Amino acid sequence: MIKSFHMKARLARKAISILITLFLVSVIVYAVMSLIPGSRAQILFGDAVSESTYQQWKGEDETYLSWLGSVLQLDFGLSNAGSMPVSSLIASRIPVSLVLALCSLFLAAAFSAAVVFPAVLRPGRLTRLVYNFFSLISLCLPSFLLALILILVFSVWTGLLPSGGYVSFFSDPLASMKSLILPSVSLGFLHSGLIMRMLYSSMQHELGQAYIRQVRAKGVSERQVLLKHVLPNVMSQMTVLVMQSFVVLFTSSAAVEYIFSVPGLGALTVSAIGRRDFNTIVALVLLGTLASSISSGLGDLISDSRDRRVSG
Repeated sequence: MIKSFHMKARLARKAISILITLFLVSVIVYAVMSLIPGSRAQILFGDAVSESTYQQWKGEDETYLSWLGSVLQLDFGLSNAGSMPVSSLIASRIPVSLVLALCSLFLAAAFSAAVVFPAVLRPGRLTRLVYNFFSLISLCLPSFLLALILILVFSVWTGLLPSGGYVSFFSDPLASMKSLILPSVSLGFLHSGLIMRMLYSSMQHELGQAYIRQVRAKGVSERQVLLKHVLPNVMSQMTVLVMQSFVVLFTSSAAVEYIFSVPGLGALTVSAIGRRDFNTIVALVLLGTLASSISSGLGDLISDSRDRRVSG
């Protein structure tokens, strides 16, 4: 009963924290939009706006409370690209970004494990060199540069994979997988560096614990020590990191999506900025804030539960 009460109290505190964060972000966003000089029609459409459009949008200025009421109903107004509702526009892009983020995260985790496990199981100059090289390159290499290199090698020189575009899995599964390979590799590799660093340091720390020495003294193989004793104890930390990486991949893939012409949230962000589509930009900012806040809250809950198990 007490545990259940404490869990509900923690969930309530995290929910309140998320709501406060969203409220503060909404205030900042509305204030920034209000400080931009010019009428709303000029802000949205520039100097080329017609008189009829100007008069239509001129009367649509709204207070913060009325704007917040619309946002709470997921009504962010119309996009200036074809007068499409912003909510519908974003909803049509979310599945694409979700698929790309999941594929990228899977590749990042698989590549990190392939580099870190040999460095831990068979520590030596070569495995250490491979780990240092790939972890450093993945942290330092700009996303757009890796994307261009992949296009040059696999599209221009060899012609093995398409250089851009996106095909729905339901229309053509094979073409869909081909269209996702290069952007997924680009994003996955660039986000594998942090996973590699965290996984390696966590495993090294765990291998230095006293209970590991006792397990090794019983004649347990190094592979069994790693799989049965070390990995379960580092999974909570890695789970939090993977969750945060997924949110970053989901909300911050603008450069890669734009280069590979993937119609996800990142490409939408770039086009919205170029069009000065403030309604869409505001919605994307709030969506990113919500995703980051939820991921951070869940990560804190996982870390708290791990700390209590350790202390207990």
